[in-house]
Amino acid sequence: MFRRSSSPATDPQLPVEISGPHDTCIKCGRPVPLGVSLCERDNPGRIKSPSSTQVHGTIVVGVLIGFILLGLLFRFGSVGIGPFPATLAGAATRADGGLDVIVKVTNDGTRAAGASCRISARGAPDFRDYVFFSQPIEPGATAEFAQVMPPAPDAPPLQPGNLVVSCN
Repeated sequence: MFRRSSSPATDPQLPVEISGPHDTCIKCGRPVPLGVSLCERDNPGRIKSPSSTQVHGTIVVGVLIGFILLGLLFRFGSVGIGPFPATLAGAATRADGGLDVIVKVTNDGTRAAGASCRISARGAPDFRDYVFFSQPIEPGATAEFAQVMPPAPDAPPLQPGNLVVSCN
């Protein structure tokens, strides 16, 4: 925050009578005692500048308040959404080794929202799972979604008997 120099020999703008370590005025560059940020001309009332602890403390408090406000926004923004129980209504094997799947999703929440659904082909979550986002579903309503699950290039053909559906 402050520019420091150690002696008048290293700073040509200093008068000869100032010797030893000093700071410079942040507005005009005149020499000032250590720890002082403004010279007498720029600060005639001799108002002290905030310490670095005060500045950093203000920043930390601001960041904490920001996180709290963001958490409250997320909390109140998601009230009434879900849960979304889902069932597999049907599945048919395709010629390319993929599956045609029909998923029934119910919105048990109190406001319309879309669901994020995962179809696991191997009975357990896997990185090759098929994920889709539904259209908004009215509260208490059930909607059906037809999806095409393409085959994975390095996996055996998908079997409709092992499918597990979950939505949230």
